[in-house]
Amino acid sequence: MKKMLFLASGALLFLVGCAEKPMANNVVELAGNQTIVGWKDYNNTTQKQVTEEQCKPEVKYIVPKDSDGDGVPDIKDKCPNTPKNLTVDHNGCPVLARLYINFDFNKAYVKKIYYPEIKKVAEILKANPKLKIEVAGYTDNIGSAEYNQKLSYKRALAVRNLLVLKYGIDANRIVVKGYGEKYPLVPNTTATNRALNRRVEIVAISGLK
Repeated sequence: MKKMLFLASGALLFLVGCAEKPMANNVVELAGNQTIVGWKDYNNTTQKQVTEEQCKPEVKYIVPKDSDGDGVPDIKDKCPNTPKNLTVDHNGCPVLARLYINFDFNKAYVKKIYYPEIKKVAEILKANPKLKIEVAGYTDNIGSAEYNQKLSYKRALAVRNLLVLKYGIDANRIVVKGYGEKYPLVPNTTATNRALNRRVEIVAISGLK
């Protein structure tokens, strides 16, 4: 018996062991009450039953390859060959900026106090004309997962619109994604932690020098 599981960490887990059902206790059970030609039952002893103690599965871990060493395995890495010592997101793409933006309840309006940080992103884009980015929105875990996904997208879209309409960045260079409450930076156990998880990340997806 061989089973393969894919762990959340990306490692492959192989279980190699015995069949799920134990072997027959004796020749009669094995043959279904029929005589087997050539079977020798020495001293009328029965065959020993295979138990879990006699046949324990062997566990093997295979860690997927991570060519650029960013902590994201190649099979999940959407940005291979990332330069070393760069912070990456869950897709393995470099994080250019991580904006902690406090939105009003049930709103996706970016307050002006956050404009300077967004302007810095625009300046990076203007200095790197081949650079394309993903603007990714996240929420805390308050509310339903479905609602948070939609809300996170609206908030990311609001940041994208500022980059395009206010700072003149080509819309074709920006991909908007909403990840809702997935991939929290910290556990959603306190008000401070939830504020940290309500964020927008600007991620380089191509053209990074």
